[in-house]
Amino acid sequence: MRPQVLRVFTVHRNLLLLLAVVGCLAVSQVWLTWRMVEQDRDLAAQRSRERLEHVADLALAQLSSSLGEWTLGLTDLETFPPPVALKAQLPPEVTFIRITRQSVVTSPVRPLLFVPDFPSSSLEVTKEFDIPEQMEFRDFQYEHAIDALRGLAEKPPTRAEALLRMARVARKLNHTETAMAAYDRLLGETAIQTTGLPYAMLAAGARCELLAGTGDERRALTAAEGLHAALLEGRWPVRREAFEYYWAVMNRFRHTSHRPPEPMFEFSTLIQELYLNWQGTGRGPSSGRDARTDSSVVVWHATPDRLTALVTPRNWLRSNLTLAKNVNDVRWRFLPAGWQPGAEPYVIRTLSDAQLPGRMEFSLVNGGIHPESYSRTRLSGVALMLLLLIAGAYATYRGVSRELQVAHLQSDFVSAVSHEFRSPLTSLRSITELLASNRITDENRRRQSYNFMERETGRLHHLVEDLLDFGRMESGRKQYRIELLDIFGLVRSAVDDFGEVLVASGFSIEMNLDPRQANVQGDAEALRRAVRNLLENAVKYSPECRSIWIDGAIHGNQVSVSVRDHGMGIDPREQRRIFEKFVRGAAANKAGINGTGIGLSMVRQIVAACGGEIRLASSVGSGSTFTILFPLAGGGGPDA
Repeated sequence: MRPQVLRVFTVHRNLLLLLAVVGCLAVSQVWLTWRMVEQDRDLAAQRSRERLEHVADLALAQLSSSLGEWTLGLTDLETFPPPVALKAQLPPEVTFIRITRQSVVTSPVRPLLFVPDFPSSSLEVTKEFDIPEQMEFRDFQYEHAIDALRGLAEKPPTRAEALLRMARVARKLNHTETAMAAYDRLLGETAIQTTGLPYAMLAAGARCELLAGTGDERRALTAAEGLHAALLEGRWPVRREAFEYYWAVMNRFRHTSHRPPEPMFEFSTLIQELYLNWQGTGRGPSSGRDARTDSSVVVWHATPDRLTALVTPRNWLRSNLTLAKNVNDVRWRFLPAGWQPGAEPYVIRTLSDAQLPGRMEFSLVNGGIHPESYSRTRLSGVALMLLLLIAGAYATYRGVSRELQVAHLQSDFVSAVSHEFRSPLTSLRSITELLASNRITDENRRRQSYNFMERETGRLHHLVEDLLDFGRMESGRKQYRIELLDIFGLVRSAVDDFGEVLVASGFSIEMNLDPRQANVQGDAEALRRAVRNLLENAVKYSPECRSIWIDGAIHGNQVSVSVRDHGMGIDPREQRRIFEKFVRGAAANKAGINGTGIGLSMVRQIVAACGGEIRLASSVGSGSTFTILFPLAGGGGPDA
């Protein structure tokens, strides 16, 4: 073994030396190439910055001029929608907004998901509802309450509130159709409740809940789709809190979690912010500008009676600025709070000259593509080539190491098999010589010798068959005769065949098999060999405890057979590889227990070929449990 160890050590040392040389060459080549392109990169960055500074100065000058003209146009604006002459001075797709104490108007018309918190103009509940309210909440006379509300539902001033209360009382009586009729009438109402919510919206949400409560999922989904469409159309002037509540209601009944369209939500939020700012500026005329994080700009002018504003689209700056034709690779944006600079060339300008808050960034698209960047491409190519070289060297090292490991395992396997043959052959030869020379005269001893010879030749026969079968399995030539069989009956038969070995070794088996028949598809002879291998392992690796437990159970459409011992156990770090060929546990090798290292590999291959799987549960010093799982034949239950 010593020359083999020296050869392995020499191969590993040479491979590591080769890997180290390749790595040094790679590092030195990359460093030299990097130094070559350093000056080109610095020069390209300097030119890019000078170009960006020139573009930024021109852009800010034009921006200041344009914003001044827009503010003047809003100050002089008296009519709405704005005249064509004013629109011609602005970028395309600009939206005009006019906010008064009670309304919001946009040009072009855009739906609002919610509106600012205007002063309430809702209907007051009159004393005419006192009697129906007493009937409903004090006397619990729901039918009389509905009759009283029907009369109020015919009067325009009280119709909406009466219909809403009528639907509520009808739902208490489980009069679904009456409630639905009231809600349907409410959908056409434009009045607003004292809470600030439109009666039509209250009815739409209540219809969804009512239909869902009756179990009519199809109609409930249709009602939820209608509520979804109405919310997106901005059909009702609702506050933000009410919109978010009913949007959640709609999502619940549609079984979705969609968020409102971002552009519509942001636009509605902008109008709410403009209204709040206007309310806080006092009574005098005022003007202002604001740059938003999406690169759009808001310009507004306020008087005591109204606020007029315009909102540019996101890409307004590119279409409005007139710059040189060679700036198509320059991008700009308004910087949000907490902005951190990137690695690409950029220039920052404050917007104070344009009377805007914040800053503006000018940068090159994709960091700017210049001829000097080709040197960086060359560097990347060299680095990639060297990385591939290092990867190849490492793969070679891994492959050779793997082959050496397999060769070592095969050497151990040959040594183990030789020992497995040598021990019984030596004993058989000695007994045969004694019998041939008639040196054993006692008839009982002669009979014991014959029994021993029969047992040992049987063991050699099993070992040879295992080796031949293992070779066929590894080469893919193993033929399995798959048939229907009772797995519990097969286990009992395998235990009976193994009885002599158990008795000779002083072991006992405790079987706890389900009394029912469990039919599976498998090769009877191969499965019997798998069970025998597991029993042999349990005997071999249990030097202290002389008991083996076999359990069999049926779980639904699956049957399990477990072989459990209380032996030395398997280290958790070795359990992943214990089913590989030629692999044996370190504890077994240390204890000097003989073995070939192919038994568990054969068991795994046999079980897999029969459509099952094998699992291992083990801990050092507590023994091991090998569990074989098979699906019941036909997917049925026992006796299928």
